[in-house]
Amino acid sequence: MTVESVGGMAPVARNRRKRSTSSIAFLIHSATGLWLTILLAVVMISGTITVLFAEIDWLIYPEMRVAPAENRVNPGVLYDSVLAAYPDVGVNSVQTGAMTERRAASALVAVPGGGFRSVWVDQFTGQVIGDTPFITVGRFINVLHTNLFLPAVGRYVVNFFGVMLLISIVTGLITYKKFWRGFLRRPRFHRDGRTWLGDLHRLTALWSVWFLLIIGLTGTWWFYLNPLVEPGGAPDIVAERPEPPTLTTAELDALGPETPTPRSGAEIVAAVQAAYPDMAVTLLLPPANPSQPFTVRGDRGEVLVQTGINIVYVNPYTAEIMGVRLSEDWTATQRIDAAMHPLHYGTWAKSGAADLTVKLVWFLGGAVASFLAVSGLIIYMKRTRRAVAELLVGTRLAAGLRKTWHWLKPWGGPMGAFKYVNLLAVVGIVSGGILVLSLGAEGIGDKGTRFETQAVGPFQVTPVALAGFLEADLPAIRPGADADVFPEIAEGRFRDARFIRVGLSDAAGEDIDSAPVEGAEGIAHGHVHLPEALDGVRLWVEIEGWDGRTHRGLWPLLEN
Repeated sequence: MTVESVGGMAPVARNRRKRSTSSIAFLIHSATGLWLTILLAVVMISGTITVLFAEIDWLIYPEMRVAPAENRVNPGVLYDSVLAAYPDVGVNSVQTGAMTERRAASALVAVPGGGFRSVWVDQFTGQVIGDTPFITVGRFINVLHTNLFLPAVGRYVVNFFGVMLLISIVTGLITYKKFWRGFLRRPRFHRDGRTWLGDLHRLTALWSVWFLLIIGLTGTWWFYLNPLVEPGGAPDIVAERPEPPTLTTAELDALGPETPTPRSGAEIVAAVQAAYPDMAVTLLLPPANPSQPFTVRGDRGEVLVQTGINIVYVNPYTAEIMGVRLSEDWTATQRIDAAMHPLHYGTWAKSGAADLTVKLVWFLGGAVASFLAVSGLIIYMKRTRRAVAELLVGTRLAAGLRKTWHWLKPWGGPMGAFKYVNLLAVVGIVSGGILVLSLGAEGIGDKGTRFETQAVGPFQVTPVALAGFLEADLPAIRPGADADVFPEIAEGRFRDARFIRVGLSDAAGEDIDSAPVEGAEGIAHGHVHLPEALDGVRLWVEIEGWDGRTHRGLWPLLEN
């Protein structure tokens, strides 16, 4: 072989390597967009709509609309107004409307036995306007984007699409040689449909790559935190935040043997505003049990963070400040983590015309991302087959890889065996969506396992066990399963219980698991893990009154 001939082959070898790299990148790019096309489209389209979900609901429900005025009431008055208008419900939270002019403040309430409602309050007058279902049109789409209504794994799946999007961006740029020349390249509309659609796909991808990178990076960040850190056990790069302070037993004892009356929301917020006059109060969180503080969250002029990132803990019985967590105390990774949500959803402008402008830009970016997902499927269905054939020709593993490839696509087409994954996921999404609508409107109702009512000291208690919020239709009492236990207390005496615990005891009467009950009236519950053998196991509910006396009721598991 001559030197000239060797030199003549070198460019061929280099071209083969280039073609191989490009072909592999194309296959990866195609796979990330094709194998889970249906799920990807659901995530992209629902995410696009989620950007404007609050505005969508505002257009649909008149209860959400208010006329702006010069002054706003003390945000604590909003909480007090809801308690006065709905005395028999548990108030979970109050969004004060501090950043909105025409959208009312809202409170999430749990109506005992009747599901969840959003109560709307005029932040300028303090008057209750009315209520709507908690799962509104916009919120339904928002929850769909967050977890696909899939129990346990839904959030993991959505976060994983952030990783897939990053992979798709990198491989797409590798596949599109000298992509920087394509920003001004017009689509060839005079050619066949696949050609001009492919040109349009690449052009829109290039111009929106900044937005796609934001969505991909924020989604990947969340995927690392959930599920890799929790529950996967990977190193937590976000420093742990301290636990909120709690009231001591001595402080609770000092309140006396009668059910104490907590301070009003107006008094609590006034104490916070006196200590931090620069804070715009955005969220109120009443205590989940009597030993917990009343939590007040707000903004102090921070940029690129979600609203309500400063936290003040207040004693609900004395209005004294028990502790704070302020933005100036954050670590670098906590600051980065705080920027993820506003970057992902386009809410970093927070209020006014700027907020709507940014949201519209993010909505357009989401629409482009949705177009790329759908157009990618149309473009690459046939091209993927050809690329695979070209890549495998002439290799020793060709025959085996071809068999594997055909196994992956038993019905043909780009999704292959992942068709089954997509279809099963769609069934789960539909089923979960129906269940969420039912639980939002009706609450626990007749779902789960309802035990007989019995007296626990002076309290009439009916425990209800659920397999989980999105698993409410599954049997709650199963060997080795987890269950949420909701102790319903009759005659409006929920507030007379100082502490409530739920647990399990074995046949010998020994406790084998227990948990405190936390949450507002109507959704207060504790979490227990059932053993593999249920014979002789009993559920118990333990209530400590403000007089210091403790009472326990027992229910056999297998008689229900």
